[in-house]
Amino acid sequence: MTLKEIMNVMLISSNAHDNLWGESLFITCFLQNRIPHKKTGKTSYELWEGYQSNLKYLRVWGCLDKVMLPYPKKRKIGSKTSDCMLLGYVKHSADVTL
Repeated sequence: MTLKEIMNVMLISSNAHDNLWGESLFITCFLQNRIPHKKTGKTSYELWEGYQSNLKYLRVWGCLDKVMLPYPKKRKIGSKTSDCMLLGYVKHSADVTL
């Protein structure tokens, strides 16, 4: 499959708006670099960095995500999170090592 086809599948399957094509293309390239090649058996990321990437943090693109509200917006009663759509991964995060 080409990057454009993968991007379209991601947009359609997640019911995301068409204006999110840039984010889906970014994640498509991100994932493409972590898929092993047939000839070498290694990923592009592994060839560039010299070690395999950690894939434990991967989630379905466009899925429901719960984000903790910042302290000033938290209330004693009610929801402490906000519903969002997963569109990408943070490069510099304590939880995720890219």
